[in-house]
Amino acid sequence: MLITSRLSPAAPATTAAVPQVEALEYGSVTGYPDYAEISVEASSTKNKLKDAVADVQQVIDQVLKLSATYARNQHDVRLSNVSVNKEYTYVRNKQVFTGFNSAQSVIIKTTDLSKLELYMEALLATHISRIKQINYGHTRADRLQCEASVLALQDALRTVDKMCATLHAKRGVVLEATNYKELGNAQDYPSWGEPQEIELYGKGFGGRGFKLTPELLRYSATTHIIAAVE
Repeated sequence: MLITSRLSPAAPATTAAVPQVEALEYGSVTGYPDYAEISVEASSTKNKLKDAVADVQQVIDQVLKLSATYARNQHDVRLSNVSVNKEYTYVRNKQVFTGFNSAQSVIIKTTDLSKLELYMEALLATHISRIKQINYGHTRADRLQCEASVLALQDALRTVDKMCATLHAKRGVVLEATNYKELGNAQDYPSWGEPQEIELYGKGFGGRGFKLTPELLRYSATTHIIAAVE
């Protein structure tokens, strides 16, 4: 994802006649994640709707009780609305009603990553239907992204200065500066909201899988500068 910001002079029409140099530089800052968000789902299909809802509520209550130990406060635990649907299957090319399905999700944020493995083991001991997502992030992400932008800008200015020195000239006013912020991670592993769904079949794992050991997050930026030459 690219987020662009631009600084330009009040009267750009005059810049065309001014000798110019341009530079494009990259800045990057890494940080170890300091929190994880885990999204789990409880689902049940029964002949009676009230039985399906009751089953899901029982599992959700287990998850909430467990999560109180690992979340900092109640604001770090979020519940989705309960969804209810009719489920069907096909028998001999005919649609057959199999029951009512009820489902609800819980998103838990934990800042104690040293206990993440214990928490995941405890979650798997409940009757959750699947782990929908595990995301890692940093509480100072905005500051780290800003640091990356500053590094890119500083490198771009140094490059412009070197170009001017080669031309036996000096850098004048910066006519234009564009910053492209790239939000990503140092390794290609699930992060920044990329869904990693893990179905649970008798507490076995299905799907793409996930990592309990987070890796470094990378905050990157690219800066393009146009400066006058004196």
